Amino acid sequence: MSVLLEQPASLVAYRPNKPTAMVVVADPRVRSTVTRHLWALGVRDVIEASSIAEARPRVGNPRDICIADVHLPDGSGLTLLSETRAAGWPNGLALSAADDIGAVRNALAGGVKGYVVTGTRTNIGH
Repeated sequence: MSVLLEQPASLVAYRPNKPTAMVVVADPRVRSTVTRHLWALGVRDVIEASSIAEARPRVGNPRDICIADVHLPDGSGLTLLSETRAAGWPNGLALSAADDIGAVRNALAGGVKGYVVTGTRTNIGH
């Protein structure tokens, strides 16, 4: 978003600070896709990690959003999102290949701002 502010002799373009993000996804293809979409949306700086262990040292440096896979090789991305919220990160988004409605409700009740299902529906007919 750009805003034009009127100045005495000219118009000056004003661009608000672009957001920053951390993407924590084990699958490199999914991680890369999410990062590319964030860049296309104007995110200026994206840190990538493939596990909680890689992401945890960065939690103390809050960014605008953390996007984490629910199922990481070393634990739950929801745990990481809870840690980022406690450290002052304003937004968290959970990703999952499964559309387990219970997991979605738990994530949203735990303060996650959104939940994106990245794969095919696995609970059809259950």
